[in-house]
Amino acid sequence: MPAGRCLACLLALGASGCTGFIGDADDGPEPVPGPQCTTIESVGAPVPMRRLSALQVQRTVLDTLGVQGALTVTDEKLFTFRSNVSSSVDFVSAHGYLDFAEASIAAADLSACTDTDDACHAWLFDDVGRRLFRRPLNADERARYEALFDAGSAEEGPLEGARWALESMLQSPSFLYMDEVTKDDGYLDDYSMAARLALTLWGSNPDAELLDRALAGELSTPEQLRDEAVRLLADPRSAGGLTDFVDQWLRLERLDDPDARPDLEALGPDTLAAMREEPVQLFRLLIDNGSDVSTLLTTSDTVLLPAMASIYGADLLDSSGSISSLDPARRAGMLSLPGVMAALSHAEASSPTLRGHAVLANFLCSPPPPPPAGVSVTLPDIGEGKTTRERLEAHFSDPSCASCHKPMDGMGFAFESIDWLGRSRDEEFGKPIDDVTTFPLDGVDVTVDGPPGLAEVVGDSPGVAKCVAQQWASYGAGTPDKEETACLVERLAEEVQGPEGLRTMILTFVTSDWYRRGPGELP
Repeated sequence: MPAGRCLACLLALGASGCTGFIGDADDGPEPVPGPQCTTIESVGAPVPMRRLSALQVQRTVLDTLGVQGALTVTDEKLFTFRSNVSSSVDFVSAHGYLDFAEASIAAADLSACTDTDDACHAWLFDDVGRRLFRRPLNADERARYEALFDAGSAEEGPLEGARWALESMLQSPSFLYMDEVTKDDGYLDDYSMAARLALTLWGSNPDAELLDRALAGELSTPEQLRDEAVRLLADPRSAGGLTDFVDQWLRLERLDDPDARPDLEALGPDTLAAMREEPVQLFRLLIDNGSDVSTLLTTSDTVLLPAMASIYGADLLDSSGSISSLDPARRAGMLSLPGVMAALSHAEASSPTLRGHAVLANFLCSPPPPPPAGVSVTLPDIGEGKTTRERLEAHFSDPSCASCHKPMDGMGFAFESIDWLGRSRDEEFGKPIDDVTTFPLDGVDVTVDGPPGLAEVVGDSPGVAKCVAQQWASYGAGTPDKEETACLVERLAEEVQGPEGLRTMILTFVTSDWYRRGPGELP
């Protein structure tokens, strides 16, 4: 291939070679073949002992001790989502956990340990210990932590004893790792189910009510799990789990990456926070309103966040209660939200390639193959004042580039009416924006006009429902998509298209055998 060809992919993804494709660690789950499915019974998810993510640890400590702090530990990324299933805790990470534990204890309210040892023991070991470990402490654990408490108390009194015990708990593998227990029938025990539910839907450990249900044996049947999942979704803490899913799915972390987007700092912290929060709140709104997967892509409603008014400008037509109505000729669904569009851009430049790749990889689970190795990363010089579209279309003259870029950039061109800050625009370099574009979809070429046109045809694609189901299954299980989930994904794909589709998809997943079982064979 001639030097300087097929380069937009490289530049859009910010690397010396195309990343984010099938088989790459930043990619979405690979598509699974569609067998003739008759049942969603399956072996359990083959999940090794997972370490909690940094955010899950932080949220749990906030919920349990009322202390908010930063944990400087890097999480492993498994395809699209963070999942610490193989990375070890090195010296730097161990020091990060120690610093976090010390800072958390220094800021915590330990007033329960200023009176009697009995009251302090009950708080430490029956309440806090159970919340941190996601189950009651066993006899050996309690004896060890009571010995630490006694040693600290002997030094400087019960407050110091509480600090010693708590600091050790916050660094314990029983807190930092999900040590799940499988019963004789192959299903996880109730405490393990409580942990899975809370960490999936809240991104945090179970609360006392959920642990009480586990103690009573009330998390053993699909019906019991469904009822509890409904409660967890209705709780404000579900913002944590939904943030973990949406934020990683749509790569919104790029909004806070000064290396990728140094220009965003000028917007101010409030606007940046709102840009990152809006996609999560819209996803939550659609779940609460009983929406399906098509609405996720086509709605012209969003949540009302005052900080977004300056970004939307004239696109914001009306507001009623907590809902904002957007111009349906310019905006459509999750993909056209300012935060998503800004995350899929470069500093002061839109990226049709990055945006088109996101549609293919994250909503259709069919990313293009990587380009040949060794290509130059320098765009050919086609003159001054050329629009982004003109520069990228120069690659289409080479058939080997067109095979990669026609579907990817073709989809991305539909978003050219939205700039790198997520604002609508009508021209670039004094030239009218052209967001009418043609690209292949489901084996045929389709022509669309702007974000609403793309949302309509992509929303009708049968691949979208299956891909969204695969993304949720990969996030919820903490593993890449597996062959054993094929029938479950098909069921989820059917349900996400129906009434209450997004909510039904989530509830069906957390009550499935794949989610409820430990690894092993079907009986």
